[in-house]
Amino acid sequence: MRRSLLALSIVVIFVLAGCETAGPKTTTGAIAGGLIGATAGGIIGYQSHNALAGAGIGAVAGAVGGGLIGNSMDKKDKEASAVNAYYIPVPKIVEMASQGTPDSIIISEIQRTHSTYNLDSETITYLKKNKVSDKVIDYMLGTSK
Repeated sequence: MRRSLLALSIVVIFVLAGCETAGPKTTTGAIAGGLIGATAGGIIGYQSHNALAGAGIGAVAGAVGGGLIGNSMDKKDKEASAVNAYYIPVPKIVEMASQGTPDSIIISEIQRTHSTYNLDSETITYLKKNKVSDKVIDYMLGTSK
């Protein structure tokens, strides 16, 4: 039991250390996934009288899964930037919306920079949760190739 916890601790340390050089969505995904996984694993483990091991296993699994999803999103942003140096990444759209930038200005910037978006359901949910208007999201959807 003690060796298992030590091994899990080492894995968690390596996962979190890898987040230092990862993109912003990879890091956020790994942290959020780790927290959710630890909570779920702790609850499941508690029911089988081993909450600590369950939390550790859940944290590792959640961190890895969340990190992989975030990494995929980071790669999409990087690929879009490589094609168009003026591309506005999704987090910048969120930032503009959260600062109260009018929809017409955000859309004008998307047009000016010739930014295109292939939005999946996760990204649309992310945009909506961060208060990007349906008008901007609809425009972004219309830019897909």
